[in-house]
Amino acid sequence: MKRIIIFLILVLFSLNVYSFWIWSPKTQKWKNPKYSALATPYLQYREALNSFGEGDYKQAYKEFKKLLIHYPDAKEAAEAQYYLGRCLEELNQPYQAHLEYQKVIDSYPNSERINEVSRRQFNIGEYFLNREPKKWIGVSLYDFIDHPAIEIFKRIVDKNPYSEYASSAQYKLGVLYMQLNRYEEARDAFGGVIDNYPDSEWFLPAKYQLAIATAKASAGTDYDSTFLEEATDRLDEFIEKHPQAQISSEAQNQLKELRDKEAGKNFAIAQFYEKQKKYKAAYVYYRLVLQKYPETEYAKLARAKAKELKNK
Repeated sequence: MKRIIIFLILVLFSLNVYSFWIWSPKTQKWKNPKYSALATPYLQYREALNSFGEGDYKQAYKEFKKLLIHYPDAKEAAEAQYYLGRCLEELNQPYQAHLEYQKVIDSYPNSERINEVSRRQFNIGEYFLNREPKKWIGVSLYDFIDHPAIEIFKRIVDKNPYSEYASSAQYKLGVLYMQLNRYEEARDAFGGVIDNYPDSEWFLPAKYQLAIATAKASAGTDYDSTFLEEATDRLDEFIEKHPQAQISSEAQNQLKELRDKEAGKNFAIAQFYEKQKKYKAAYVYYRLVLQKYPETEYAKLARAKAKELKNK
């Protein structure tokens, strides 16, 4: 009796399993309709689009994926690839959406969606740029892994440099590097805006930010004032050429800070030589501070020191 019951259970189980499978005489294989595409790429595309329109984004994703698997060369394939990204955006998976959008650019460069894809990638990059990083005991996640917005903005610039959003992505890349205290890379990014997008709305802000990034980069250099002098020159040039620019007043303040900093570095060099009892060299640097940075607080100190050392 037990054997009969077990046999019946196995038969019922087999029927349940195989009820989802259909034998294909053409391929001589069992096929599960659940994973099969419809008869034509157009029908499959309409099926996927209907699911998307109904807000069933998980199902829509599966249906668009079927189209790409079974009909990779169909004219609907580019649109299906685009909608994979749209589905993932709706499912709150922005980074994965960016990867799917990138496939549109890489695999379907003639798609009419290229500019829209760049826009959506740029928006995803901005989402990550403006998002507060997760921290544990004051340590940011991005101290260990690269910021996702870096990859996104770079891909827009590298893969679609003539798109409407390329100059914006190049500028925002610089802004992000500044936030991450990666000032050398920020200089390169802002320099890219100036060199490659001179007609962009970001050209003027990039010139200013390049000067600031240069100044920040100088913080790590000991007595080498190359970066500092370059930053000062850039800000001087910016203010001279764009006196009416909104950010010129801010640039004036930054320039004052830079000149104070540069004066301080030269004053420190003078002190170093004075401690070494190299009074002539110290005198030269005190005079340099006095002559080149007369408006700074260091100039007053340098005047007194130069007077003291003049006859030594």
